[in-house]
Amino acid sequence: MRNLSIICGLLATGPAWAADLALAPAAPPAFEPAWTTTFNTEFRYFSFSGTKGQPTGVAPLGVRGSGTQFYLPFGLAISGQPSPDLKIDLTARGGYVDSRQGTPGLSGSVRTALDTQLSATATYLGIDGVQPFASINMNLPTGESYLAGTRFLARLDSDLVDVPTFGEGLNFGPSVGVNVPLGQTMLFNLTLGYTTREPFFREGPPDPFTGIDAFVETKSGDTASVTASLAYEEGPWSGNLAVVYSQDGTTFVDRAPLIRSGERVGISGQVGYAWAEAWLTTLSASFNNTQRNFVPNAVLLGLVAEPRNSNSNLYRVGLDTLYRRGSFALGPTLSYLYRDVNSYDPTTFQFLPARERYGAGGTLQYTLTETVSLSLRGERIFVREAVNPDKEPFPGFGIVPGTGQPRLSYTGWSIGGGATIRF
Repeated sequence: MRNLSIICGLLATGPAWAADLALAPAAPPAFEPAWTTTFNTEFRYFSFSGTKGQPTGVAPLGVRGSGTQFYLPFGLAISGQPSPDLKIDLTARGGYVDSRQGTPGLSGSVRTALDTQLSATATYLGIDGVQPFASINMNLPTGESYLAGTRFLARLDSDLVDVPTFGEGLNFGPSVGVNVPLGQTMLFNLTLGYTTREPFFREGPPDPFTGIDAFVETKSGDTASVTASLAYEEGPWSGNLAVVYSQDGTTFVDRAPLIRSGERVGISGQVGYAWAEAWLTTLSASFNNTQRNFVPNAVLLGLVAEPRNSNSNLYRVGLDTLYRRGSFALGPTLSYLYRDVNSYDPTTFQFLPARERYGAGGTLQYTLTETVSLSLRGERIFVREAVNPDKEPFPGFGIVPGTGQPRLSYTGWSIGGGATIRF
């Protein structure tokens, strides 16, 4: 009877007893690893035509030159958390290019796969307010670096196309860094990186007897870099700012020192403002500066700083406005590029003339499903290059007429489209 009375008493206080159980902390749910795979591909087509300078007196009005490049990049990214405190990001990128130049006397074409880039990043999430990470980046030489005959003429200007060169050697680049959230609206990033570059072969001067291009072993300088960036998003505003400092080692050709580029500083940023529910305007800008190079000196038998800085400053500005309605988004685009003086780029082994490049066009985006999106972009290009005066090839022998080039102008089209699939 006593046991029965105790049970009846507990049942009588049922509501309070149930409330106590409800207030007890529930067991945390078991962690389930989540992974996302994203495949992206697009096409980019650029064509240009315009005047091409010739020696004065031979063709004073110039001749017509033209070029095209079709670029098909693709990438695969896998991202996920195998544990609550660890995030893994894996990416692979490659591509195919068809590049052609049809300028009289300077014609060449190349069809080739490009180098493959692989990267892996591990981010530790177990520290409140700080997210350290480590990355490994590799360049696999699946493209072409040696272009025999006139094929090298298909290397187009890096200010005009996305792919000025088609391959180099094996590169290995580890990096470490940290992400630091600043409140609820900002994220600071600091990254330290170092890239080692292995030798590869390029074409050299042809043999005077056989006419066959020589193989030249080229080793680009290793690169050390520091990157600091800040991302911001609050209300209708969003933006980011990045500063990159880098220093290259010496570039060797057939194991002889050729050049060591000066210190480089790049600043880039972007500001977006959603000034209405369906409208978004984005302004982007960048600036790149390179200090004096170090070049061979026959007297000192080493590399010394050049007497004056032969590098140029490069400025870029872009403005996009998107109007979104349902699954569609479209709007106009404007772009501007300015290179202040003639320059030589030891990375692409190209002379880059001072120029202005204007672009005007539009963009169209379509969200097919939650996991598939499409895009299309087109731009009309106008390029004006500065006069390159006649030169003095050998000191003391005077200016040689016809060694420079007159003011050049080009027009062209840049068209691109792509698809992104997430699963």
